[in-house]
Amino acid sequence: MNTQNVNVKTAAQESSGRCEKTSGIPVPLTVDQVVDLFCLVLRITEGKPQPEIFIPPAGSYEITVMNDNCPDYFSVWIMNSYPVAATLPLENFHRVISA
Repeated sequence: MNTQNVNVKTAAQESSGRCEKTSGIPVPLTVDQVVDLFCLVLRITEGKPQPEIFIPPAGSYEITVMNDNCPDYFSVWIMNSYPVAATLPLENFHRVISA
């Protein structure tokens, strides 16, 4: 797998769920860190009602991980340095952390 549109710090800690910034500019995460954020969103949203249609929050940005072995990918949406949603767009699967 490889990452695209990666905008968060490589040394970010998984436990905090917060994406680090340097001088206001997000810096890259590893694929493993993006997977950790995706799993964090899934844990937080487990058993919670979800919207039928995913509309990215205004001001958020997407971190996408592409699968090298097939035409598939997943995304984590970040806003104010925190993950707010996780999506598998080709599967029409999304989980949103409610405000």
